[in-house]
Amino acid sequence: MSIHLLGGGWADDESTWTGRFIDEARERAGGPPVIAVVLWAADEAEGASWHADYVADMTKLGAGEVRIVQLTTERTLLPTDLGSADGIFIGGGLTPGYHAAVMPAADTIRGLVSTGVPYAGFSAGAMLAGDVALLGGWRIGGVPVCPEACSEQLDDVTLDAGLGLVDLVVDVHAAQYGTLSRAVAIVHAGLADRVVAIDECTSLIVAAGGLVVAGEGSVWTADRDGDRVSVGVLAA
Repeated sequence: MSIHLLGGGWADDESTWTGRFIDEARERAGGPPVIAVVLWAADEAEGASWHADYVADMTKLGAGEVRIVQLTTERTLLPTDLGSADGIFIGGGLTPGYHAAVMPAADTIRGLVSTGVPYAGFSAGAMLAGDVALLGGWRIGGVPVCPEACSEQLDDVTLDAGLGLVDLVVDVHAAQYGTLSRAVAIVHAGLADRVVAIDECTSLIVAAGGLVVAGEGSVWTADRDGDRVSVGVLAA
């Protein structure tokens, strides 16, 4: 099974990116799968406003049961929240909030994925997936490296321990929010050796056979190349 890193964005037909995750969960389940959808919001009322959209999206793509796990500043993820799930989907929103609420169950997520449960991270959920997680920020050394709108309420670009599912630092909304420049700056500053920045409506699928890009856009790569940063693109 695979790790599906989704760059964010909604569309009428998500069969080629989110749908790939649901298909893998169905394969594991041998029928309509149970999907644990983990969401974070500052409070339950705010989070509830997104529940119907996530349920409708997953159901349309073939999920059997969509189990919403709503996290808040007061409620962190518990191992029991993921019991019997055929797939784990961590949604989008404020990445530092997700990080604080999800990381207490990081060992459980890694354990389930190691047994073949597919993982999908949408926006914030993708940013958490790496050994090192990108939490946000828009300046390095006081110098702007991306639009302030991408800051996630952080000033300095901030990295922290991630879920440890992939050996990549992940950024999202690349073409839409202009975050490729942040990916390049992270590598140039020596904060990481490789960063990928994923477009909206696009997924980077990490599987035993290698990397696959699915969806409408591209995955941009920033790699250390001696004293330089090498930028590449993986097209869907």
